[in-house]
Amino acid sequence: MKFIRYRVVDADGTFLDEFGTNAPDFARERIGRIRKHRPDLTVTETDDTREDPFHGAL
Repeated sequence: MKFIRYRVVDADGTFLDEFGTNAPDFARERIGRIRKHRPDLTVTETDDTREDPFHGAL
C-alpha cells in the first residue's frame, strides 16, 4: 500500500506537524485545520511506502 508522508511548516520554517497516510482526503482535512490558524504553510510530500518483511510493500 502506498503511503505519503506530509511535513508541515509555517512561513518562518517552524515545524508544525508531520504524519503519514494513504488517504489524501484525510491529509487535506488535517492540513486545512492547521491552515485555519497559520494560513501561510509549506507542505512537503514524500513517499513513505514501507516494506513488510513478510508480504512486501504495505
